Amino acid sequence: MAQIGFGLNINKTAQQSGYDQFSLGLGETLKAVAEDNWKFNPISSIGTFFELQGARDFAEQENQPLLDRQQLNTKYKDLGLFFEKDQPKAVVDLIVENKQEELKRLDIINRGKKGFLAGSAKFLTGLGVSFLDPVNIGASFLPVVGQANFARLAGRSGFTTARLIKGAGEGLVGAALLEPLIYGVAQSVQADYDLTDSFLNLTFGTVIGGGLHVGAGKLRDLYTARKFKKRMKEAGTPDEELNLYKEYYPENAPIMKKLAETSPETRKLLLDLSVGSLITERPVDTAPIAARDPILKNDSSTPQPADPSIKTQPRKMEVNETELSTVENTTINKKPQDTNLEIESLKSQLEVLKAKKQQKDFNFSEEEAEVRKTSDEVDELDTNDKELDGIIKDTVNCVNGR
Repeated sequence: MAQIGFGLNINKTAQQSGYDQFSLGLGETLKAVAEDNWKFNPISSIGTFFELQGARDFAEQENQPLLDRQQLNTKYKDLGLFFEKDQPKAVVDLIVENKQEELKRLDIINRGKKGFLAGSAKFLTGLGVSFLDPVNIGASFLPVVGQANFARLAGRSGFTTARLIKGAGEGLVGAALLEPLIYGVAQSVQADYDLTDSFLNLTFGTVIGGGLHVGAGKLRDLYTARKFKKRMKEAGTPDEELNLYKEYYPENAPIMKKLAETSPETRKLLLDLSVGSLITERPVDTAPIAARDPILKNDSSTPQPADPSIKTQPRKMEVNETELSTVENTTINKKPQDTNLEIESLKSQLEVLKAKKQQKDFNFSEEEAEVRKTSDEVDELDTNDKELDGIIKDTVNCVNGR
C-alpha cells in the first residue's frame, strides 16, 4: 500500500514486538515512502507483471510440482498471504519476496514521524516519485480536450486556467486508463493495495497533468515573449504589449475573444444557423444574428450583412461526360426507326409466347399474367415514347446549361 498517511496506520506486529517504540527520522521514512510509491507506479507494475509471468514460464519449463495451498496458507499466514489454489515454487517465492519487502517498508513508515507536516511531506514525496515515471508523464498528455475547445477556454479564462483544466482532465483520464493494470498486478502478488490507493493514484494523475500542462505552457510563454520582444525591437516598436492569444491564434484571435464574451443563447443561434445552412447547401450568413448582438455588431471581424445587389452564381453541377454522351446517343439521337424496331421485337417475343401456350395447351395462370404484363408495358412504351424522349432532352439541356 502507498503509505503516505497522517499517522493513522498502525502495524500491530511491530506494536506487539516493541519495534514501534524505536522511532525513525523523517529522512528514512520518506525514503521508504518513495520506494513504496515507486513500486506501484506503471513502469514498476509492468516489470512486476513480466517477473510473475517469467516465474510461471520457468515453473512450466522445469516441470515444478504444485505446492499444496493449505500448506502454503499455514506457512505464510503471518505474512498475510492466502493462496486460493496450488501454486508452483517459483511463483510462491516471488510473491513471498514482494510481500516481505512491502512489510519492511511498512514497518519503517509506521515507525516514522507522524502528524500533519510529516503526512504532507509523504504526500509530496509520493507525488514527486510519480513525476519520475515516464509512463505517467505520457498519460498526462492524452488528447482529450481538442484545440478548438482549448482556444475557446483560453479566450474566456486565460491560458493558465485553460491549461490547468486541460491538464487535470487529461491527467485524470490517463491515470484512469493505467489504474486497472496497476491494481491487477498488485492483486496478483497479494500486495496491500486497495481502492483507496487507486483513488490516490487518480489524484496524483490529475495533479501531475495539471502541473505539467501549466509548467510546459509557461515555458512556451517565456519563449514566445522573448521572440515577440526581439521582433518588435527589430520593427522599431519595443513598447508594444504582448498578446499571447494573438500570437498563438493569429487568425481567429479577435473573433474568438468576442464570441467568448457573448451569451450562450447567441452562440447557440450562430451554431444552429451555420449547421442548418451547410445541411441545405446554402451560403452561411451569420450577419443577421451578429448584428443583433451588442458585442459582435461593432466588431469589424464579424461578417457583415450581404449586399442584395450582388447575386450569387448557382453551383455548377459536376457531370460525367462519358455517361452524358451515352445518354445522348441512346435517347436524344435515337432514330424513330430504331425505336420501332425495338417495339416490333418485343411484340414478336409476345407472339412467340402466345403461340407456345396454344400449342402445348398449358393452363398456367402465372405465365398469362406475365404475358399480359409484357403486353401492357409494350403498349405503354409505344404510347409514351415521345414524352420520354422530351423529358430526357430537357434534362440533358438543363445539365448543359441550355
